[in-house]
Amino acid sequence: MSDTKQANITLYCAGSNLKDFKDKTLSLFGKNAIEAVGDSDYDFEIKLQDESMVKFSVMNNPQILMQQNMGMANFFAQAPLANESVKTAAIHQIKMFTAIIGITFPITEDNNRTNAIVGTVHGLAKLITAFVLYPTMELFHPEGKLLISVKGESDFTEYYPIMCREMVMPNVEMSEEDKARAAKNNEILKSKGLPCPEGMPVSAFESKAIIPDKETIIKRAVAIFAAAVKSEVYGSGAYENPDEKLSELLAALESRYGKLDFLSKEEQAYINNSAPAPADVNKFGWRYECCAIIFWALKLLDLDEPDEIVDAATLGEIIWSNDMNSLMEKAEVREKAELLDKQDLLHRYDWACIEAQIKKLELKEISSEIVVEWHYALNWLTGVEGVTDWDKVPRKA
Repeated sequence: MSDTKQANITLYCAGSNLKDFKDKTLSLFGKNAIEAVGDSDYDFEIKLQDESMVKFSVMNNPQILMQQNMGMANFFAQAPLANESVKTAAIHQIKMFTAIIGITFPITEDNNRTNAIVGTVHGLAKLITAFVLYPTMELFHPEGKLLISVKGESDFTEYYPIMCREMVMPNVEMSEEDKARAAKNNEILKSKGLPCPEGMPVSAFESKAIIPDKETIIKRAVAIFAAAVKSEVYGSGAYENPDEKLSELLAALESRYGKLDFLSKEEQAYINNSAPAPADVNKFGWRYECCAIIFWALKLLDLDEPDEIVDAATLGEIIWSNDMNSLMEKAEVREKAELLDKQDLLHRYDWACIEAQIKKLELKEISSEIVVEWHYALNWLTGVEGVTDWDKVPRKA
């Protein structure tokens, strides 16, 4: 069958119901299947009555998944879908996929066979709450309706993303402090007239929080500042030779804070790139906001609500008028409870911003762009999901 044309269908899971996945798949094929071949529940083949094989391969590595989701979201963001509300919701849905299942099978001249396999795939999608993507770049809802296509088509006039239960109700027991924190922050959202995600628990748990030590936090602020400074140098157009100016500034940072070997891999790659993409210049420029919340965590900066862009000069004053020794003396890491309070509030703000965007609601109290950055930094500061690598910080919203 080496010359036989292969069909490719991909399932994108919005749920977490992959227990006994192989057995469920075999059961759905019913009398059309002979057996499931393969020891792994996530990598196997279904042998059909005509001796052909339908291959299933599950990918749920968090880091790879995040990259795939973002790439797919960016792709469909270009679709000319007139209904902006549905398009926005579809993009958010894509960003929340929890696993990707590749399915391949040989195509024969028997259309009934092909239709039976495709029908079984759709039945599987409904069973495990997964979306079906065809090579034509049409993404179908688990119930069979077209959510979005590359041509800008959709069967929906209104849509709200399906959230994996573990995103909303993680399999971690909330402490009394966690419950009180969630209730208190929900009241803050209500008082501001913001969409309030009732029933959503905390994402940084009292019992699971990982707070970095003071030196690590200071180095993280310096690293973020270094990358943001590059964005300022390259994005402002004020320097005839931006490479030379950046080298000067980085040397000045190293004279104060030592060798910048604590940059993340993404930050280092960005700083080494003499021709950064505009999207990267924008991304790392916004990270000044991450730097601000980290200085807040060190009690070096007062912050209220995420409604006004931080003055980069204020951050620069902290960086350039100090060195590692003086910041180690001046800085004081806020109490864990205070960091968790702030993280949970931004977690809820982030969901409120998404809901407002989907429902075309105007938010005057907070800035969604700032919320995203503060939320990211606070997730790192509290070790959400046990992640301490800056480049891999999870963000549910």
